[in-house]
Amino acid sequence: MPTTKIASPFPKRFSDRQWSRYLKQGRDLVNEESDIQFRLGDLTLKMIPVQRPGAENQRGVFPVLDRYADEIGINVHTLITYRHVAVAWPAEHRASGVSWSIHKALDAMEDRFELIHNPPRGITRWTEDKALSHAGRLPRQPLTKAEKLDRVRVLLTQDENAAEAVTELIRRPDVAHQVMSNASNQRILYRAHHEQRLQAVGERLAAAHEEETEEAGAAEEAPQARRREPAVDYTRASSEVLELIGIGTSFLVEMQRLIPKLHVAEFTEREVRAVLDNHRRIRAALDWCDTVVSTGDKTMDEELARILGEGDE
Repeated sequence: MPTTKIASPFPKRFSDRQWSRYLKQGRDLVNEESDIQFRLGDLTLKMIPVQRPGAENQRGVFPVLDRYADEIGINVHTLITYRHVAVAWPAEHRASGVSWSIHKALDAMEDRFELIHNPPRGITRWTEDKALSHAGRLPRQPLTKAEKLDRVRVLLTQDENAAEAVTELIRRPDVAHQVMSNASNQRILYRAHHEQRLQAVGERLAAAHEEETEEAGAAEEAPQARRREPAVDYTRASSEVLELIGIGTSFLVEMQRLIPKLHVAEFTEREVRAVLDNHRRIRAALDWCDTVVSTGDKTMDEELARILGEGDE
């Protein structure tokens, strides 16, 4: 049978003959390594026959293999992996010339005995990464965008770690720009920020409630002291109530922060009119909200619709 000539993919560095020789030597060594890995797995099965699923640890298999691994100078988990692959691939089903790593990648596939000899369409020859991908596992060297994202998802399963990673990444201006250019991302971040503001409002309401409780106690001792109505019970209030209070509280806080810093003398007449006109619309919206809360009537008349719909001059 004539030998198939293997052309070197690096003609400037290797001759076809050199490349063929290196391939043969490498494949022979991989075959030797695979043979050793299978033989070690078979040896553990000879020492301790395969147990029913879930019974190996209960019957003291691990302590024996742990001691044995130490004695022969190998990691016990590596030895257990050899055992697992040996169980999945009985000797009569192992494919000659296919590495142990590929057998391991396919060890959970139900049709592995047929699959290892006949790769699916699109795969001319098994590689470890192709076998891992076909088995739904992460390849060792993710190349495509999807594979890289899958690797990140696996590594960052804990929310705390993911948050730290995102914090680090969005400090890169280009990354932050791409993230915020996506409307869906904007909505997610806004929603998270809004929920944080509501939580902060709830905490402030709780603190105010405690303060009012203390004041109420003091008022009982001093009847002439002015009593204040108790704050809303934030633990029972609906999200709509908290949202309304939160928006108003945030507005007041921001106005108290901003107004003392205003350089009014630098405002143009046009800017002053724009600010006053905006405040007119805000007052109209507040009056409408007060009416709805007080009466339940959500009707918006034409004048109100006109005021709220007006833009800056």
